[in-house]
Amino acid sequence: MSESENIRLLTNHQLDYDKWEGCIGKASSGVLYVHGWYLDLVAEGWQALVFGDYEYVMPLPVKSRFGIKYVYQPTFCQQLGMYPNPPLEIQKLFAAFLRKRFRLISYQLSTENNVTAFEGYQSVQKVNYTMPLSFGVGARVDGFSNHARRNIAGARKNNVNIMKGLLPHTYLESKKLLLKKSPDEMAYQALTRLMANTVLSGKGVIYAAWSSDNSLCAAAFLIFDMNRIYYLNAFSTEEGRKNRAMYAIVDEIIKEFTGSGFILDFEGSVIEGVARFYKGFGAAPENYFYIYSNRLPFIRKFMK
Repeated sequence: MSESENIRLLTNHQLDYDKWEGCIGKASSGVLYVHGWYLDLVAEGWQALVFGDYEYVMPLPVKSRFGIKYVYQPTFCQQLGMYPNPPLEIQKLFAAFLRKRFRLISYQLSTENNVTAFEGYQSVQKVNYTMPLSFGVGARVDGFSNHARRNIAGARKNNVNIMKGLLPHTYLESKKLLLKKSPDEMAYQALTRLMANTVLSGKGVIYAAWSSDNSLCAAAFLIFDMNRIYYLNAFSTEEGRKNRAMYAIVDEIIKEFTGSGFILDFEGSVIEGVARFYKGFGAAPENYFYIYSNRLPFIRKFMK
């Protein structure tokens, strides 16, 4: 049997979830997005490539349109890729197998995966921001920018109060009211499922900021997995932006987990203002890649 024949394409119902978890547990980077339970919540009907007896795996969110199955990147799922990070030659086998089976692929790799394995694909470098929380209490604000410190001080001056444990229903309803257009219903339902699952189990928590008149002005939803805290979703009202409430929330999170050894994963952003916000707390960039392949016939490319 050749190495390429050692790769199987399986549906999530065909997978051995225990072996899957054992495989991704060997990865050195964060694996929140590739847990079977997580993918079940955000990518219904997902599939996967499995090498050998779960030596390496690659989750594949798959949809079908106009009779064509294609690979896509779900909302709330920043990075997927191959786990634990395989040797380059095996990554090339995964890349070739994937392109042979799907004519349309839109996908984001893990920070550890090597984009050079994906010959024939288009690729775009993206940036995530993370910061270790292993420093001592006295060193907590040493890495903050002057801009971040001023905004944290502004939140204190405006009497912003941070509380932990906001209910998911309150978060979701408040966020929906802020949207200027109808929410992406699929994304909204995925976020609802994530909150219901993780807050109930203790893996998720919502930090909320209240203004001096006791109105909810900002909130952030976090998920804890292994050694990482994922800053998964957040919102701020106009009053919250004026009060610098989100700076107060992140400062409170960092304060609470200083010295814990956790890594705070901000998930990154291509929006300059948001990236500046993350970097202001001392978060460092780590690169990953978006890959894309479209081999549809011309008329279907036009429809796409």
